[in-house]
Amino acid sequence: MALSSDLLDRGHAALYVLSQRLVGADLARHACLEALDLRPGDRVLDIGCGPAYYFDRLPTVDYHGFDTDRRHIAAARARHGDRARFYDEPFGKQHARALAPFDRVLMLGLLHHVDDEVASSLLSLVARSLRPSGRVITLDTALWEGQSSLARLIAKNDRGDYIRPPQGFRRLAGQSFDRIEERFVGDTLRMPASHFMMILEAPRVA
Repeated sequence: MALSSDLLDRGHAALYVLSQRLVGADLARHACLEALDLRPGDRVLDIGCGPAYYFDRLPTVDYHGFDTDRRHIAAARARHGDRARFYDEPFGKQHARALAPFDRVLMLGLLHHVDDEVASSLLSLVARSLRPSGRVITLDTALWEGQSSLARLIAKNDRGDYIRPPQGFRRLAGQSFDRIEERFVGDTLRMPASHFMMILEAPRVA
């Protein structure tokens, strides 16, 4: 008997979540949610939301999640679709016009999958979609001096093709935001992978 599309979608998402937990990436995302400083009623944009397995940690917000993986979005809709909106397509200018402004934006595990031109364009679009008092959180695999050999090995085997040093991510963010706080997350026993987090504020809008 053939498996239903819904079961396949859920199985795909479950494998993804398991892989995230094995390297502690789920804990890194929880740290990002803490840094996001959400308040009930905030309008939230999540670009690259995957199956949104951390959604239950959010307060009651107006949430819009985007991802290009149809199976991830199908799983997110099945679990959270009564409380959030999910889109199986890239976030673009048409969405910004229809949905902005946002109070908070998540870009978790995204920028190290796109080249500088795409990353710069997306960060600029996000800046234009954000309220002046808003905040953006990014989280990416990165390589830097002082990482443990295990964290470096995990980073080098990441599926992202654009793993940069922290200054590379910072340079891209500085084109669209005037305030950048950076944090190094992970490289511990509970979170063996290491991640570079940026907290972006003061969007620069031309």
